[in-house]
Amino acid sequence: MTRRQSRRKNFIISENDRISNLPNSILLHILSFMKIIDAVQTCILSRRWKDIWKSIPNLTLHTSDFGKPSLFSDFVSGIVSCRDGNHPLHDLNFDRHGYFPHRILTSLMNYAVLHNIQHLKIYVPYNVGLDWCVFSCQSLVSLHISVSCYDDKRRTRIPKTLKLPALVSLHLVNVGISVDNNGYAEPFSICTKLNTLFIDQFELVPHNSHILRMPGILNITNTTLANLTVNDTHNPGYKFEISTPNLSSFTLNGSPFRPLRGQEGVNVELQSSSLK
Repeated sequence: MTRRQSRRKNFIISENDRISNLPNSILLHILSFMKIIDAVQTCILSRRWKDIWKSIPNLTLHTSDFGKPSLFSDFVSGIVSCRDGNHPLHDLNFDRHGYFPHRILTSLMNYAVLHNIQHLKIYVPYNVGLDWCVFSCQSLVSLHISVSCYDDKRRTRIPKTLKLPALVSLHLVNVGISVDNNGYAEPFSICTKLNTLFIDQFELVPHNSHILRMPGILNITNTTLANLTVNDTHNPGYKFEISTPNLSSFTLNGSPFRPLRGQEGVNVELQSSSLK
């Protein structure tokens, strides 16, 4: 092929490749609809695409997209090390069933917090601990933690106090809640923007023991909370103390709560609540 023919061919390709001429913001929007493993592979298309994927603001990392667990671990580690640190990470959806190296998960959580994560969904096995930085993140608006199975000896848990000033929605499934030496927990009181709280199959967990050997008390105190759902616990002997002056919707064990009738087997105390 002569030099003139080569230049003409390159011109035609450039004219036809209108997608590559779009602004980065539109290309990133397109990549956000793709599986991350496919989005990363766009780096081979041309020099224009080489680094686009590194700025994707939404990440979905699921085990099901990878054939081998080791490939998933390596891929997540590569995402953390290669992603463009100058761009925020707004949404992270992480789903891992089975073994996953704790250091890689810790690195991923720290990266997300440092890059202004707003929406975090994480599905993990029961024995995976979450770094405490997640529970003091200043930018987090919604947090969904779901644990795939339950075990008394090792349990994913949240701390006694959540320091999440921007949090609006919190969804907890099969999660342990840390208590003090008296079996008491009050984790939600300083979440000053919390609107919706969903708790399902939780366990109160003392710091120095796998089993709580006294009646546990979960205090749900929050001045902004409007919607509260509490489904079955692993221990029907738990007591709830609820102080939510702006609560408008309360569902207990799948049914709307009626304070005057109560629920058999559940001890609930409502304090200063304007429940409608």
